Amino acid sequence: MTTSDIAYSEFQQRLEQEHLSLSQEIKQELLLNTLVPSSAAIDKAELSELILMAKSSFIPNLFDLAVRMERVDAAVCSGKLGMYGLCADCEEEIAHADLEQDPAQPRCHDCREHNRYHHN
Repeated sequence: MTTSDIAYSEFQQRLEQEHLSLSQEIKQELLLNTLVPSSAAIDKAELSELILMAKSSFIPNLFDLAVRMERVDAAVCSGKLGMYGLCADCEEEIAHADLEQDPAQPRCHDCREHNRYHHN
């Protein structure tokens, strides 16, 4: 195993831990804000449904949790597909420093700059 493989593995472990944590936090917030009738309803709901409920709640903290969960979930899925650490746009490697800062980073520096310049 190379140093790069070890780093990616560590990033993916952090993501999986954050994924579990965010999932629990979203469920708790949905219950606290009485947006779901019961914990049983939450347990039956798919993650995508929980994210949709959280985003449509217009509760700032809950909305932010849902947005972060989308990014983390996408990164976890990319790991399962063997694509973790590759830019979602150009498929070049994302710099380790960028992944250290945010393991769910979906784009390389160049694509983030291009996206920021052309889409803001």
